[in-house]
Formats: sequence, structure tokens, C-alpha cells
Amino acid sequence: MSRQAQPQAANQSRYDPLQNIKKGDAAYHAVRRSILLGHTGSGEPLLEQRIAEQLNCSQGTIREVLLRLEQDGLVLRRGYRGTVVSTTSIQEAAQMVEIRIQIESIGVRRSVLSIGVDIMADLAAITNDMDEAVRALDFYRCSELDREFHMTLFRQADLPSLEPILNRCALHIHRFTYLNAEVMEPELSFGDNHRTLLGAIKTRDSAAAAESIKSHIGQVIERWAPPLVQELDRIHTHGTGP
Repeated sequence: MSRQAQPQAANQSRYDPLQNIKKGDAAYHAVRRSILLGHTGSGEPLLEQRIAEQLNCSQGTIREVLLRLEQDGLVLRRGYRGTVVSTTSIQEAAQMVEIRIQIESIGVRRSVLSIGVDIMADLAAITNDMDEAVRALDFYRCSELDREFHMTLFRQADLPSLEPILNRCALHIHRFTYLNAEVMEPELSFGDNHRTLLGAIKTRDSAAAAESIKSHIGQVIERWAPPLVQELDRIHTHGTGP
């Protein structure tokens, strides 16, 4: 399917990060969605006044939106030269995969030892929302729910300083895979893949959970971005240099 055809889900649960949000947050997600899915391309200028008119909000609100997107690493603010959409290169994406696997593996080893039934219930509910997002062909919501799942799990590790690093890595990996996917098709097993992770976590086996996280990320990369798999192989074979 094309990247433009994305019907929205009619019923969104309380676990949906896009439900019942303020106008400024809605504007933030509107611009971020456009960048993540490639509707607004790398290097393209982002004009506050134009975006404010398009989204029917104040220029000050859009200025705050662009500041948040800068924190995400999705835009570059260049002073008087304006703001443009950033680029996620294959080299950067590959390094982020490596970093993400390392951080999440450490995190899940800690999380499985203390995760409570309430958090497990939240994670299970997110996987149900994933099923709904797939049926709605809403790739942006899939991305948001994926990060919500992984960040909810990681927070149980009590490593708060690493959370923004993990979140940015996951965001840019999603961006790279979406922009480089030959065909944007729904991943019907999206929710089930995360339920497999939950099964590994329920065993309280930290080594098995860490291996499940690594396998999960690898499978996603292999499906959506084969060139990234090749770049990772190159790094492992020849090191990180050019």
C-alpha cells in the first residue's frame, strides 16, 4: 500500500499514546507523523507560519513543536537559516540498532526480576492495541505503540538516564525502516511478536528474555530493512570504520 493510505482506528483504548491529547501534542504528532512516514522528506524546510496555518494553531505552538522534534533528532534548527528535517543515514541507523540491543538486553535482565502483574497487564493491553492498529493500517500508531511497549518494559529496570537514548534509537530505527521499506504492508504478526516477548518475560529467566529481545529486534530489521542487515554484517565483520 502507499504511505498515504492510512485509515485511522475508530476506537482507541486508554493505552493509546495518541488518545485525548492536547492541541499542541496533536500538532507535534501531526508533524512527526509526516516526517516518520516520509511525507516530509530529509532536508525539507519547516516554516512555522505555514505549518501553523495548516494545523490551525498559533505560531508559538509550532515553535514548541519544532523544539520537541529537535530533541527527537528529527529536525535541525539552524538559527536564522531556519529549521529543516534531519536525515537518518544507514550508518547511524545501524549503530542505533547496536545500541538499542545492548540497552534493552541490560534493561530486560533487570526488569524480569521485579516486573509486577499490573505492568504485565498493561503490556498485554498494548499488544491488543497493536492488533487494532494493524487492522487500521495505521503505521504511525504501530510505531508509537511499539515504543510504548518497549519503554514501559524498560522503565521497570530503573535506569532512567538511559530512557531518552533508547527512545531516540527506537524512533530513528522506525524512521529508517519505514523510509526504506520497498512496500508498506501491515505486519499481521505485530501483536503476536510482542506476546512472544511477554512469554519470555513471564518465565523470569533473564538470559532467555534478553535473547528474545535481541531476536525480536533482529527479525523486525530483517523484514523491513534488508540493507540495514547488510550494514550490520559489515560492522561486525570489519568494525565501525569506513
